[in-house]
Amino acid sequence: MQKVEIQTTQNVLIDYEVAGLGDRIGAYLLDSLLTGAYYIVLILFNSEVYSMPTWLIITFILPPFLYHLLCEIFFNGQSLGKRQLHLKVVRLDGTQPGIGNYLLRWLLRPLDIWLYGSVAILTILINGKGQRLGDMAAGTTVVKYRPQQHNFDQQLYTPAPEQEAYEVQFPQVSRLQEKDVALIRETLRTYRLTGNAQPVQLMADKAQQLLGIETSMPPLKLLHTLAKDFDHLAGRP
Repeated sequence: MQKVEIQTTQNVLIDYEVAGLGDRIGAYLLDSLLTGAYYIVLILFNSEVYSMPTWLIITFILPPFLYHLLCEIFFNGQSLGKRQLHLKVVRLDGTQPGIGNYLLRWLLRPLDIWLYGSVAILTILINGKGQRLGDMAAGTTVVKYRPQQHNFDQQLYTPAPEQEAYEVQFPQVSRLQEKDVALIRETLRTYRLTGNAQPVQLMADKAQQLLGIETSMPPLKLLHTLAKDFDHLAGRP
């Protein structure tokens, strides 16, 4: 199993499982089936398509042409094929991929799939980080993610409905600064996006050590509680 080590914005090193070549080919085939089906439907229901104005033909052709770019932008680094196989585009520096990263991957896609995808396949096999040419240019790779990893399945925390009188559970949280709580929220956001429990555990351990807290509360619930306590003490709803 090939892995890639990524340092997050919280300076936490996470080992991601690099998407296997078979998974990436499978996702590509699923996406190709979807775009192919679009063209078939277009031809079946528009028998006069070639007699249409040029601008209208271009309008109909654009969606499949922009499919991968638009999917990755609006679906957080996933095409429909990637989502089906639990694959996701991530940046190697741990930050969230932006439009520029997705655009670079898309612009180099024709070169990657040249000669029936042999360029991408060889690059992925040789690179060592699961990167095709587009990934190397964009500083990204494709990883396999598994929602609710490790034993966090039993520790998932669903915040209780708001009560009229909230009681702060950890008054020590008043020693934290805004930037500290921002890191906690970023850790929770990373978990929601990737399902990777490692940053949650590390952040919870660090918070307990910093605040002198001893609790049996699950790490995920602890971080939610600390953020809520901080907001309450700061007078936020």
